Amino acid sequence: MKRSLMAIALVLSLLAAACGSGEPSVAATVNGSEIATDDVTGLLFDTSVEPNAAEFASYLSLLVQWTLVEQQAEADFGIAPSTEEIDAQVQQLLDDSGYTGTLEEFLETQNASEDAFRRYASQVLIEERVQEELTSTVEEPTDEEAQQALDDDPMSWTEVCASHLLVATEEEAQAAMERIAGGEAFADVATELSLDTGSGANGGDLGCASPSGYVAEFADATMTAPIGDVVGPVESEFGFHVIQVESRTTSPVEEVRQSLVDTAVQEALNTWFSDALAAATIEVTPEYGTWVTEPTPQVLPPS
Repeated sequence: MKRSLMAIALVLSLLAAACGSGEPSVAATVNGSEIATDDVTGLLFDTSVEPNAAEFASYLSLLVQWTLVEQQAEADFGIAPSTEEIDAQVQQLLDDSGYTGTLEEFLETQNASEDAFRRYASQVLIEERVQEELTSTVEEPTDEEAQQALDDDPMSWTEVCASHLLVATEEEAQAAMERIAGGEAFADVATELSLDTGSGANGGDLGCASPSGYVAEFADATMTAPIGDVVGPVESEFGFHVIQVESRTTSPVEEVRQSLVDTAVQEALNTWFSDALAAATIEVTPEYGTWVTEPTPQVLPPS
């Protein structure tokens, strides 16, 4: 599973922001297992930074959930990554992120200790292995069921690569189409006229995406337009569009089937964690905050 440098940095920034100084004490317990304040300070590269209450609560929320995941994964499936496995995952995360410096240099940029990164790497391994275990509990759809999903919602399983230009009136759209029909490049006309300044700066290029993310009238047009033809005007709430679809690809049945499996496994993982959370006894020392489960599980900082 590829992890981006941005994703890793986000987690480590939470770790770094939340660590302070002071005498070790119990910040929280998860099913009787203590999370000490020195568990927090041990995650910092530079321990001179003193967190505020909100920062500490944000980190403690993460650590509570990590602890629960570790407990439940070992209890349910006997999952407990070894030192060697974590070593390999740490290197894999760095390789996948594209970071070219040393581990120590990376950790210094994030103000996070090696312990913090190793704990994160362990969580990645646990999540992947729990997913593997849960996969066997998911009833895989048949090819017929996958085909039915494709037939029921073809737009969600289609990728179109398209360009467009947006103008305010139907007359302007017609005039733009005439210019393109007369030999002007679609990209040049879009750059000059389009009210969609984002794509207009790129000659109208929208890239490749599922039409389900577009406004309905536009999406319908991208599903039916002959490849390469300029079509329009297409009216939407934004104005009048002139559209050119460069390609349109529908996922094969096997890909749809696998996507349905992946979705079911993710739902099973969410249920597994929700059940563990509902059964857990989580207590936070009042000076560090209050544990709540709604609207999301987290430690609220003390008021």
